Amino acid sequence: MRGHRHRSRGFTLIELLVVIAIIAILVALLLPAVQQAREAARRTQCKNNLKQLGIALHNYHDSHKAMPPGAIQWFSGNAQNEATWVSMILPYIDQAPLYNRANFSSCFGCTSGPGNPSYEITTVAIPGMTCPSDVEVELALNAYRRGNYAANSGVGPLHSVETPKEAGRVNGPFTMNSKTRMSDFLDGTSNTILVSELLKVPGNDFRGVMHYPEGSLYQHDQTPNSPVADLFRTGLCVSITRAPCTGVYTAYNNRNIVLAARSVHTGGVHSLLGDGTVRFISQNLNATIWQGLASMDGGEPLGEF
Repeated sequence: MRGHRHRSRGFTLIELLVVIAIIAILVALLLPAVQQAREAARRTQCKNNLKQLGIALHNYHDSHKAMPPGAIQWFSGNAQNEATWVSMILPYIDQAPLYNRANFSSCFGCTSGPGNPSYEITTVAIPGMTCPSDVEVELALNAYRRGNYAANSGVGPLHSVETPKEAGRVNGPFTMNSKTRMSDFLDGTSNTILVSELLKVPGNDFRGVMHYPEGSLYQHDQTPNSPVADLFRTGLCVSITRAPCTGVYTAYNNRNIVLAARSVHTGGVHSLLGDGTVRFISQNLNATIWQGLASMDGGEPLGEF
């Protein structure tokens, strides 16, 4: 009998291209789903960070019978402090060793290098202060670490004041030298925002700086994710498309700050309310309602938000 030779048949070029095309289509279909799942996880983590800040602020209030000051500013000769609400709650967010290293008699706004005592605290990253959806940025001026959560100082602009009640503005729970108590929330804790999101910007931009008054507080003049430029210090303001800003003042003693709450989440920002709940606030929210959420005692009819 004659032997039969069998040839192994490989893929033709056309068949190979068809397989590659099918794989490409499958990847194109699956990639958005994977990205959405990752962003959903990041949003959940961001929301949880705010919940933990709410617990920390309430525990601070239980211990000190008041919320921490938005920022400390005193003038005695050349002495200043300028620590912030973030500096004050460190022991309540598992950062007691960092708090103990800080020198609260030093000038937090004078940090220029390791020789300054406040450098021990201003340069350190705090995981719970960072939204995983936002970009990583370097130290501002090589000395200031930034986070994504700022405290509500009301409707601005915020100036350099020694008392929390500045005439002609709506004061939020956290202002300069404030000592807000639960009894001050006449509108109800569920109708007042404590903390919301703020975007970090690459470069020497101070928005989001955790341990200095400029950057740790935000205002309710503009609705979330507003395209309107923030008003900030010339030289510490790097304007980008998703977080525009304009320099309008030059130093700590002529501050004129208006910062909008912003995030990279689609459609709005996460906000921590006074009762400890976290809500996702739409960027399409009516401006009157958004400004009503800034005040503790304005008696504004808020409606749905």
